[in-house]
Amino acid sequence: MTAGACILVLLGLGAAGAIWYTGSAAREAWASAFLWGYAGAWACYVIAGVVVSRARLPRWALVWIVVAAVGLRVAALERTPSLSTDVYRYLWDGRVTNAGINPFRYAPNAPEVKHLRDENWRQINFKHISTIYPPTAEMLFAGLARVRDAEAFRWAFALFDMGSVLLLMALLRRTGRPPERVVWYAWCPLAVTETTAGAHVDAAGLFLLLLAFVLVSRTEGKPGAASGIALAAAVMAKGYALLAAPFFLRRGGWRVAGAFVIACALLLLPYLGAGSQLFSGLRAYVGAWETNASIFLVVDRGLENVTRDNFGWARALTVGAVLLFVAVLAWRQKPGMEGLMGASFAAIGAQLFIGAPTLPWYLIWLVPALCWWAVPGLVLFTLTVSAQYYARWLFPGDEAAHYALLWAGYAPVYALLAGQVIWWRLRRSVPSRSP
Repeated sequence: MTAGACILVLLGLGAAGAIWYTGSAAREAWASAFLWGYAGAWACYVIAGVVVSRARLPRWALVWIVVAAVGLRVAALERTPSLSTDVYRYLWDGRVTNAGINPFRYAPNAPEVKHLRDENWRQINFKHISTIYPPTAEMLFAGLARVRDAEAFRWAFALFDMGSVLLLMALLRRTGRPPERVVWYAWCPLAVTETTAGAHVDAAGLFLLLLAFVLVSRTEGKPGAASGIALAAAVMAKGYALLAAPFFLRRGGWRVAGAFVIACALLLLPYLGAGSQLFSGLRAYVGAWETNASIFLVVDRGLENVTRDNFGWARALTVGAVLLFVAVLAWRQKPGMEGLMGASFAAIGAQLFIGAPTLPWYLIWLVPALCWWAVPGLVLFTLTVSAQYYARWLFPGDEAAHYALLWAGYAPVYALLAGQVIWWRLRRSVPSRSP
């Protein structure tokens, strides 16, 4: 056994132990134990990524990476405290659908659905807002809600997440990269905890987006109808996948555009009876949510003395900036699979850094990029985005502390990203020497 392989085995065991530690404290003191365990798992994860990138490893190392990835998720399912109440909204939406009622039509506190309330209903946040989740997600919720247990969602999303690991391995092979680099996603504590303990539907949406990439890779980088359908399913699971659509459509032309539009329409069709209520939850989300944002927050606060509708203008300006960035990327998109994936992940990254909100589980959509481009700033962000968000529970009600945590998390990330850009530009400006 090589030294690199020995280190990798120890790091996998260390990461699993750290994830196990996240559930070591009593419920009222969960945040501190979670943050320490998360930080320990993250340290093992980063070292493992460096080892995989630089050491010569035996063939069985890939098997160990996958086995350890399963172990990490099982440890999180068993030990990591519940990080979100979103799963209770999923259960509610599924329960409403299974009762033959359109989940977009009524908010959970509406009298028309009062008869469906159960013990899980009390756990739902924002009961006055109808669902914000699109059709693919709603269909999944309806299926899983038949079990009537939040654990069914956690295990299902863990399986979707492991499916993403397998799809990433296939993509790495098809792009000529060592499949062992999947460790940058498979062992990432953010992906592990947010898809299991967090039980976020983003796991299913990311799986479908990666499936679309795999389908494109089978046709030499040119999207076909099948990839357009997979992309539509991803978009209708969570809207982040929509940021990849311009790059698929520009390459695939009318055939992909037609398949994409028709698939989206068919998925929407069963819910059109909600009328204007179909988008009421989304309007509330766009009009109010800014949690954990960075550039959006700066723009919003900067406009407070300029206009009363500072939030609306901040939303318009940041959305415009992201759309402009996506348009430039689509115009200058590089050929090949890495060109398609790189543009898609860059667009998602732009939304995460420029737009709002920037919740930890949203970063799941960007973590796969590290398998190809392990940018230090993004690697660090997988730690700080969770630390700054969950550390707020150590200072309940202290808004000043929350802002301090926010910027303490973002400052080193932006510094590293800026340094990376400067380094890239310096490298490009130095003329290559002839041998």
